[in-house]
Amino acid sequence: MLTELVHRAGVHDARDFSVHFVCGGLSACAATLAVHPVDVLRTRFAAQGEPKVYKTLRDAVITMYRTEGSLVFYKGLTPTLIAIFPYAGFQFSFYNSLKHMYEWVMPAEGKTNGNFKNLLCGSGAGVISKTLTYPLDLFKKRLQVRGFEQARITFGQVRSYEGLLDCARQVLREEGTQGFFKGLSPSLLKAALSTGFVFFWYELFCNLFHHMKKADSWP
Repeated sequence: MLTELVHRAGVHDARDFSVHFVCGGLSACAATLAVHPVDVLRTRFAAQGEPKVYKTLRDAVITMYRTEGSLVFYKGLTPTLIAIFPYAGFQFSFYNSLKHMYEWVMPAEGKTNGNFKNLLCGSGAGVISKTLTYPLDLFKKRLQVRGFEQARITFGQVRSYEGLLDCARQVLREEGTQGFFKGLSPSLLKAALSTGFVFFWYELFCNLFHHMKKADSWP
């Protein structure tokens, strides 16, 4: 929608890398504001040890609200927004750039095998985007379990962070620069598959609806 608005305004070329970056980033931020509480709940469930602190989703919502207040559902929001804007922006920008590159390298293939092109370019965009923004994703997850340290004692050493900058400083001091990329490999695999299939199905359904619309309008 944002890309379409830019195209209609005629201020910038809607195909520019920067336009896809900004529009993709803003769209992701708007979506994040709506679903962030669910992401916090997911992180808490995954982070708890034994015995479990939260037995059900309803129990988690009630317990978190009573013990930590309503703002608990937006813990880690700042690093999430800081991370999601470039991550989503890079996804759309690199996806568009990789598609143009694919069509330039293999012009015939780009026209006849569109589904494979969309899957491959989407996967590539996901891997590049995740690599560039992974440290911010790491900070986000660590900040989301702040105030939840007791439930993680069974995992070994438990760290406490005051905020985004404190988290970055502690990771650098205690774990070195490699600490910023802990868990990168499985995250890249997930990013390649999820982003690739998102763009694959997105383009597939867009083409499907386009052909259905053309068929309905045919006299």
